[in-house]
Amino acid sequence: MRAFYRGYSALTGRRAAQVRRLHIMREDGPMPGRQAECGTHGHDVTHSPTVIIDPAPETPPASLAWCPRCVGLAAARTGLLDQWAAQLAAEAAR
Repeated sequence: MRAFYRGYSALTGRRAAQVRRLHIMREDGPMPGRQAECGTHGHDVTHSPTVIIDPAPETPPASLAWCPRCVGLAAARTGLLDQWAAQLAAEAAR
């Protein structure tokens, strides 16, 4: 599994301040390896190359957080969503 973030400036070498999410790369579908599970495009654009992390890290780089939609969709795809839902229900019952 790979992860990526957008908004890296090729001119300055810094990540844009508005970039806050680390996305999970989708490896199937209409644009495999070029978009996130959530649909965010993951290909380079003018002056903004995509930063791909392969394999995906256990925790996001500093100042980034996992994209909640990507995590949920990846969990559903791998069959972990039911397990997570059961854990959340058990915690709520406490």
